[in-house]
Amino acid sequence: MSTRFDPARAVKFDLTRGSVTDPGGACVLVPSSALLELCDSAGAEAVKSFGRGLGTELGRRVQEKVGANATIPELVEHLGGHLALTGLGSLSVERWGKALVVNLESSPGAARGDALVAAVLEGAIQRAFGRDVACVRLHRDAETARFVIVAPDVSAKVQSWVQDGAPWGDALARLHGASA
Repeated sequence: MSTRFDPARAVKFDLTRGSVTDPGGACVLVPSSALLELCDSAGAEAVKSFGRGLGTELGRRVQEKVGANATIPELVEHLGGHLALTGLGSLSVERWGKALVVNLESSPGAARGDALVAAVLEGAIQRAFGRDVACVRLHRDAETARFVIVAPDVSAKVQSWVQDGAPWGDALARLHGASA
């Protein structure tokens, strides 16, 4: 039986008390510009730690809702719903051979926020799927960031290909060649 993501009661606004809550407890709505400014000041390791913590919580919610026998589409639908509720963008997933490619549209701060988003995705996938992963940005345009999910020991290699100017499709092809 498929469990659909239902955002109807995912966030509760109590304006009388001045509170916002979700299944994990109290929330704080923060402008993305302020969050990104804080991330800029915090440094890369703090951003990664914060993002993975947030992602782990999102992954816990997904796993709690869909259970251990969920299909990949169910997990993606619920994770996408939770990412959207947090304001981190609209998620879609593609398979490129053995590679899992994650697209995130309308994420806050464009390229400036991609390190935070990558860390959130790592934490969520690790918690929801039970696998330690790394998330490497392959490409970014004005609206969409494209990430590949890889084993942590492969991430530096993929990142170096992208930084050296390899088109993202070539990086995926190399990734398949390296695993063959």
